[in-house]
Amino acid sequence: MSVNPKLKERLVFLAEKYEHPDFLKKDPSQFMHRYHSVRDQETVAFLAANMAFGQRAQILSHIECILQQAGAHPSEWVQNEGYKQFFTGGTTSFYRMYTHNDYILFFDTLKLFLDNSDTIGSYICTHHTAESGFLHETICSLFPQNCTLVPHSKNSAAKKMNMLLRWMVRDNSPVDLGLWNSWHSKEQLLIPLDVHVLQEATKMGILSPSSSGKLPSATIKTAVLLKEAMQEVFPSDPAKADFALFGLGVDTSESNSYYSKV
Repeated sequence: MSVNPKLKERLVFLAEKYEHPDFLKKDPSQFMHRYHSVRDQETVAFLAANMAFGQRAQILSHIECILQQAGAHPSEWVQNEGYKQFFTGGTTSFYRMYTHNDYILFFDTLKLFLDNSDTIGSYICTHHTAESGFLHETICSLFPQNCTLVPHSKNSAAKKMNMLLRWMVRDNSPVDLGLWNSWHSKEQLLIPLDVHVLQEATKMGILSPSSSGKLPSATIKTAVLLKEAMQEVFPSDPAKADFALFGLGVDTSESNSYYSKV
């Protein structure tokens, strides 16, 4: 769709409003800001992004629980296999449908990244080419097929991985760190298809509802459509729209006010 001038103006306003240090207070991105080394920031970002589903209070408490065990340098904790003392193994649930075994496999892969490069980003960069497809596909391919924390379907919008990429690539932000912006362009970023993002984009007419009137499916096709629309608003930085759409979605008072005026 073509985004009309009034909607463009509103999206810019909302993005500026919500891309603010206060955004960190209730968001999993807060945790990576605690650390100073790139390796620690990357390690924590991978953990936080891949636990970012479900109720926000539960997300934050479970991440906090792991980081309390990881200590001052989570990357060293991973390399020293400290996670194998915390996660006991087996099929007991740790968070929602994910088991202790799932998290051990996840951290085993992060350890591989850390053991074989100076930073996680450098390791991923050496495996990504122009022919590799989306960067999230490259990252997911580096995890074993039975690592259920990351998606392996080509049709997946990979919400959690694209959230991670927003954090790692976008620069000049009070929220996103921009650690990988020297080798990956923020123009290529996809917007994480959180339910709030889908809901607000559909209400605004940016995305079309399904034939049954429900929200569009969180597929790679939908993510690309949203990115293309948001490039009209933020040409060099389409993922900035994530702050506008997600921020409005979780800010009930602002959302009610906005739609009452439309």
